[in-house]
Amino acid sequence: MVELARYRRARGLAPLPSSREDTPLVLPLGKSMKPLTRAALHSIIKGIFAGAADKLRLRGEDYAARATHLERASAHWLRHSAGSHMADGNLDLRLVRDNLGHASISTTSIYLHSDDDTRHRETEEKHRLNW
Repeated sequence: MVELARYRRARGLAPLPSSREDTPLVLPLGKSMKPLTRAALHSIIKGIFAGAADKLRLRGEDYAARATHLERASAHWLRHSAGSHMADGNLDLRLVRDNLGHASISTTSIYLHSDDDTRHRETEEKHRLNW
C-alpha cells in the first residue's frame, strides 16, 4: 500500500483512491488517464527487464547469465515471485490463494518450497500420535 500511495502521489493523485474514483490502478506512461491494456502493460514490464538486463551486461561477462535470466522475466514471473514470497513468509495458504485469485488451494500449493528437513521436523512436532 505504501508503494501504491507513492505511485499515486507521483502521478498527482491522492495517496488512496476515493470510493467513487474510476482511475485505473496502473496508468499509462505520459499524461493520459486511460487504462493500459494487458498487452501494453506486458510490453512496459518486458522493456524494464530488458533495460535492466542490458545494464547488467555492461558489468562484464560474469553477469551475462544473470542478464539472460532477467531478460526472460515478465509480469507473470513477478506474480509467481510474489506468491512464493507470501508462502515462504508463512502467510496462510488460503490467503495466498485469495490474493492470487486462485479457485483451488491445490493451484496455490505450487508456491510452497519447503525442504525435506523442515517438513520432517515440523511434521514430527505437530503430528504426534503419542503411542
